[in-house]
Formats: sequence, C-alpha cells, structure tokens
Amino acid sequence: MAEQRQQNVAVEESYTYRFGDWDSMHHLSVFGKNGSPRSQTFYNGETLSARMAAIRQAIIYIRENWKDYPVLMADLRSYIQELTAGAYDRNLLRYLSIVLTSVKAWDSELNAIPDDENLSVIRLYTSQVGYHQIFRIINQAFRADNVVEQERRVRCAVFLIELLNIDLFNYTLRTPRAHSFQGTVYRGVIFSDDQLQDFKDLAARPVVERYWAIPLAMMSASTSNVVALKEFASLGKTTDTGVVARHPFLWRIHVVNLFPKYLKIYRERFPSSVVSTICAVPIRELSDFTDEDEVLLRGPFFQLICMREEFIEGYENAVHVMDLVMLNANRDHPSTMQLSTEEGEKARQLFACLVGMCRAEVCKELAELYGLAEDIVQHEEMYRAGKAKLSSLL
Repeated sequence: MAEQRQQNVAVEESYTYRFGDWDSMHHLSVFGKNGSPRSQTFYNGETLSARMAAIRQAIIYIRENWKDYPVLMADLRSYIQELTAGAYDRNLLRYLSIVLTSVKAWDSELNAIPDDENLSVIRLYTSQVGYHQIFRIINQAFRADNVVEQERRVRCAVFLIELLNIDLFNYTLRTPRAHSFQGTVYRGVIFSDDQLQDFKDLAARPVVERYWAIPLAMMSASTSNVVALKEFASLGKTTDTGVVARHPFLWRIHVVNLFPKYLKIYRERFPSSVVSTICAVPIRELSDFTDEDEVLLRGPFFQLICMREEFIEGYENAVHVMDLVMLNANRDHPSTMQLSTEEGEKARQLFACLVGMCRAEVCKELAELYGLAEDIVQHEEMYRAGKAKLSSLL
C-alpha cells in the first residue's frame, strides 16, 4: 500500500511539473512587443540583444562543429554533473545515462535511420524527474545576468535543445500520427491574482501586441481538457485569512499547420530549406503516462485571441479561459546553414511573413466565431500588411 501511494504521488508530481508548471517557464517568456512590465524575464532588460546574440552564436557553433559531437556531449555531461553535484536520482540516472551516451543525427527521407532509435531526450522530458532536470539546465544557463560571459553553459543548454529538436524531427518523420499535428490542446494552471492580471493586461492590448512566446523552452499540453482540468483538483485551499488566493486558468490552444498555399511559396523560393512540424508533437506513445494524451509544444509562439470566464462542468464558479493560436511550422534545421548569409536572411523574412499571414487568417476566423468585431478588423489589417510585404519579398 505504501509503495502504491508513493507511485501515485510520483504520478501527480510528474503531472504538476509538466502540465501545471509556470514557475520554471515564466522566466523564459516574452510578452507583447517590449516584454511585460511586471515580468523581469530573460528577454527583458538592457542585455536583451547581447543575450540573443550569444544564443545565436551558440547555435551556429554547435551546428558548424557537429563533428565534435563527443566533445559537446562530454561538456553537457560535465555541466549536468556540476548542477546535480553528482547526486542523481535512480530514475533520473536511468533516463539521463541513455541521453548522455547517445549519438544523434538529423534524419531525412533519403538517409538511413540513425542508430539512436530510443528518442531518449523526449523520454527524459516525460519522465517523473526529467522535466525538472531539463528546465533546470535551461534556466541556469539563461536566467543569470552574466549569461553573456557564460559561453560554456549556454552552449550546453543549446546543445540539449538541439538534441530534443533532433528527437522531435526524427519522430515526426517516422510516425504518421505525430507528423503535421493540428487541433485543439489544453493546459490548466493555477494562478495568483498578479499572475492572472498579467494575462488580463495582455488580452487588453491591440492585436498586434497581443502575443506571448517561450522561444527556448518546452510546454506540455493535452488533447483532453479532462487532463488539463486535473490541475484544478488542489483548489479550495485557502490562506490563513480564509480567502482563496489562487485561480483556475484554462489555456485552450488552437494548433494549426502552415497553409499549403504558403508552404508552396516558401519551398519554391528556397527548396533546400527544410520546414518541419516539430512545434507541436503528440508524444503519448513515448510518455511514461500514456493516459495524459500529451502534445509537446516546442518553443511556442502564441497569438492571444481572447480571455473570458466560462462555466465548466464540475466547477461551481466560472473559470478563466484563454484562447490562443500557434502555428506548427518550423525551419530550425541544419539545412538553413547551407544558405548564404544574404539568402538566409531573405528566407527568414519570407517565412516569417508567410507565417504571419496564415496566423492572421486563422485568428480572424476565431474572432468572427467569438464576435470580436474590433479584432476582426485588426487581423484583416495585419493580413493586408503581410500581403503587401510578401509582394516586396518575392
């Protein structure tokens, strides 16, 4: 019985970390055009451009020096040992040892399947202790003010993210169900008054500023709103004064693929540049907890449609619900390194323009569905601006 209770606690802790965690990722979030004035995040402050430059350099370095894979892996192994002081949890060690001895390679339909079939970074992420460990590595590398001077740990964090990218890319190539995922996914969190107010403020901004992104992190969501609502089970706890201090907050995320008409334009202009769907990948088959129907959102960029209160079955009071749109389209692949600097910049601008136009179309439809008259006009303006820019890029 005692062992069963421990297993149940472990499952709940794993769920809370991945599906209800906000403490880890809010430090890596960016809100609106210039960052939320309430959030002192990685992306705010005077060192923003220097920090982003350091990350871009780390990505370039790793991809240009992929032949030194053993050295990069040895650095990551050493860095993790420093963070944990060599004291590994037995379960963590089981997953981590596979990651730290793996040999990964980007796959394609023309190449042989890499030896590493176990998709070990995804499995580490979904394990009871792995999620916390991965976020710890990323947070430690990016949150400190002297991150620009910490070249080694930035490289280690970026290398770990690259290993995850490879796992996601290979998995989507080999698994039809995981490729080109689109649909509605959910995430339930419990927020304080101040945290909730941050998103209310974001929802009140003009459409052009109403975005939120976590470029260097991962987020778990579920195709089942029942799984997302599990996070609210702890509600009802009160403060010493008897006042409820936390609020249920449901995120309804509309995941959409880049429309074929836009993908065709990009591929005709840059045929060697690979576009993948690793931004939203269903990973149920790889998770320790298959009943969670998990979809891993990688570096998500959200357009906030609206935030309102809704009555949900099983809850006496109305629940705050936020509707978001994200596109499942990504060009983060070594093929971009084959483009010249000038062509690479043109490709980046064209892809961003096409994604923006597609997003505006989707958001306009949702605005019409929810009766958001002013937003309909703003999304149409954004689409027209994107169309005008597209003409100048082609």
